[in-house]
Amino acid sequence: MRPGADIPVFYEVEVPGNNRVALHRVERGDEEPVTSEYAPGTAGVVWFSGLSTDPDEDDAVSPGRYTLTLQEVGRLSGPGGADGAGAPGQAVTDLTEPLPFELTADPYFVSSSLTTAGVVPGQPVCVPLLGLLRTFGRPVTLTGHSGDDWLTVSPAGEVTGVAPAATAGRYGHLVVAARTVDDPEGPGATIAVTVPVRGESDPVAERLRVATWNMWYDATCVLDGEDKVLRALLEQDVDLVALQEVHRYQEPGTVRRLAERLGWYYHEYPRLHDDPVHDKDVGLLSRHPIDPEASGFHEHYLRTAVTVGALTVQVVTVHLDHTSYGPDKAPPGTRRFTAAVRQQECDSDRAEEMEKHILAPLAPYLARAEEEPVLVIGDFNSPSHLDWTSEVCTPPFNWPVTQFLEDAGFTDSYRAVHPEPTADPGLTWSPVTLWREGLQRVEPQDRIDFIFHKGSRLRALDSRTLVTGCPAPAEEHPAWQHHPRYRYNTWPSDHAAVLTTYELRGR
Repeated sequence: MRPGADIPVFYEVEVPGNNRVALHRVERGDEEPVTSEYAPGTAGVVWFSGLSTDPDEDDAVSPGRYTLTLQEVGRLSGPGGADGAGAPGQAVTDLTEPLPFELTADPYFVSSSLTTAGVVPGQPVCVPLLGLLRTFGRPVTLTGHSGDDWLTVSPAGEVTGVAPAATAGRYGHLVVAARTVDDPEGPGATIAVTVPVRGESDPVAERLRVATWNMWYDATCVLDGEDKVLRALLEQDVDLVALQEVHRYQEPGTVRRLAERLGWYYHEYPRLHDDPVHDKDVGLLSRHPIDPEASGFHEHYLRTAVTVGALTVQVVTVHLDHTSYGPDKAPPGTRRFTAAVRQQECDSDRAEEMEKHILAPLAPYLARAEEEPVLVIGDFNSPSHLDWTSEVCTPPFNWPVTQFLEDAGFTDSYRAVHPEPTADPGLTWSPVTLWREGLQRVEPQDRIDFIFHKGSRLRALDSRTLVTGCPAPAEEHPAWQHHPRYRYNTWPSDHAAVLTTYELRGR
């Protein structure tokens, strides 16, 4: 099998039990598996993330020889004994002979396809691919496998060309193949590049796909987190994404590194302190150009002027105060804004942040929102007043952060498309944090990541939350020891992303 591809494993037993599919590395000879997946019922499919291939990490699923074994795990008498994990002291019985397979060191692209921003006939195209290619240190050659004659790939790994006049209103295509120099006839990797070509009088884009995504400590909590970020952005055809929990502990920082691998534009928060942990942990990636002269920053946000043809969109990326999390004080399983919840929210800085330190300095841009739409997006660490029922008689009567945005003329894009919170809760916190150890309670699940827009030139056509795979919970377990299962998640974050598709409208 080649790296990069997810590994599906079908299993079947006669009698259901506390079973798992265990993945062992042959070269190590360890009794404990590298990782395992719970195998419920009598039949099913479990998946191992093929992008967990970091050769610098000893628990990665990197090139080498492996076996897969269906095992029954003896139950513990205490809590957690039925999760199929195999804690120390539990009896583990093989139900099948080990199934051997080899994960080769062949090159692979982190995504099988990508689409560029639109071009007009006569406009040069340049799409770098090497940032999306994993080679495991082996020299490779890239060739055009099939596609349009006006697109070629250079030895430096760039797809270049100039769209002819006859291609207006169509798409340019090129499939690029990568093969190792020492085995040019061996299995290679391919990526399909698509270039939309528009007419001279056509808009650069008719739609804009905007995302917000908390990166969970720079996507470092899972194996090959950055590769998984890139794959999600490309597979979801995202045009711009606001990022939170991105830092500049080293240069280049996470935002710039991701942008350079994608060949996109980027805007990162400036380095203001000796320790970057004190800088605002936000940034933006865009497939469309960024105007640095029209962009700026504030202590509490990053403002990015993204140009989509003749239209400029002001994108304000925020990450609000995470302390005194309000839902912790709500009656379990409810969304009731009680006096205790209100007090918890008042103990945080979120309301003041939004009212005085974000909306107030943005006033000149909000006044021009009919010409240059404004987006305020990010991790608010606060639910929405549209989703909760108030039980208080003194202000704030409900979650103030989203109320301030609504009062300023902003629209919550997710609720514009899904107006009923009961039918479409849109949960973003958290696909992996399900239990709060410190409080000994189930973690409140809620919608705390938002895309708000102001200005009639943007109309929300669709909005949804995004999580790929079936992420394991971000918790410790004695059976996992140095191999916590969440490190193998396909989804590299502890938040769901929000993805809104906008129609771009004329004046």
